[in-house]
Amino acid sequence: MKQGTFEKQIFIQSDVATVVGVVANYNQHHKIHPLIEKVEQAKDAPAGIQRFFITDRLQWGPFKFKIKYRADIISVTEDTVHTEAYQSPNTFVENITKVTPTQNGVTLHETITLKAPDLLFSYAFGQAQIAHEEMLKRIKNFVETL
Repeated sequence: MKQGTFEKQIFIQSDVATVVGVVANYNQHHKIHPLIEKVEQAKDAPAGIQRFFITDRLQWGPFKFKIKYRADIISVTEDTVHTEAYQSPNTFVENITKVTPTQNGVTLHETITLKAPDLLFSYAFGQAQIAHEEMLKRIKNFVETL
């Protein structure tokens, strides 16, 4: 297993509650996450956790494929969203998103930690970095045009 962490941030002309609301609403993520094709809310989840099953569209060279994985919203506070995602084989992603008020808006800051088997790590880590860079731009556009 390998593990890596990366951080992304973006300025958004909005307020903390609006941005946290968008980040914490997985039912909207197919509109803002470039890989997500489908989001299904789980019928049964542990107490205090919102659980979803997400289908992503991926490409590896000439091969296009879909993966389905479990994503849990662990906690939402007034300025932070903590999520975890689990995908087979043995891939785990933790995301801590913090929204901080700044002059004329907010700064959305993500810290993403990914663990994956050695053979999958480089591909998964690279895809996560590219997807989250684009996702933050889409969140900005989505929120600023509400």
